[in-house]
Amino acid sequence: MKSSLFFLLPFISALLPWAHADNVFKNADVFEMRLSGPPEEFTREFSLVLTVDEGSVNLPLIGRVRALGLSSTQLATFIEKRLKDEKIFTIANVNITVNAQANQRMLIVGGAVRQPGRQPWVADLTLMGAISSAGGVNEWVKDYVKIVRGGRTQRFSLKAIKKESAMDPRVEPGDIIEVEGN
Repeated sequence: MKSSLFFLLPFISALLPWAHADNVFKNADVFEMRLSGPPEEFTREFSLVLTVDEGSVNLPLIGRVRALGLSSTQLATFIEKRLKDEKIFTIANVNITVNAQANQRMLIVGGAVRQPGRQPWVADLTLMGAISSAGGVNEWVKDYVKIVRGGRTQRFSLKAIKKESAMDPRVEPGDIIEVEGN
């Protein structure tokens, strides 16, 4: 029986919303945490706005708690368990509300585009999609585009991407895209 459950687990988890990468905490995500159950005078210090930093958040009385890769439900369950296990509270109901607006991931598109600046990142966004979100290229565009990610620069040919759409790379939040121009 156990082996059949382990076999089905990957298929079941693929159907659950928290299993998808877009619904888990990443660095710089912001959320609000509230604790209920015990009297309010004991839970005030647990009404917090937290930011995931280096994969974790720092909580009163508990310390650093790993959040990276967890859904809000998984993180709340973990914190509740920790509060009970460490005998801080016997009843602990953690409610986590994700601040979607603060967590909007951005990238920067500059150079020979019509509307340079910060652009919102969405899942499956490609280089050409990011350039389009910046109003498309202007009349001074050259053939090459640079993507700077984590201090590394990659260079792509607009002509090659237009010729073969499979060469259009995905962009990530925090990328800096520079469309070369005159």
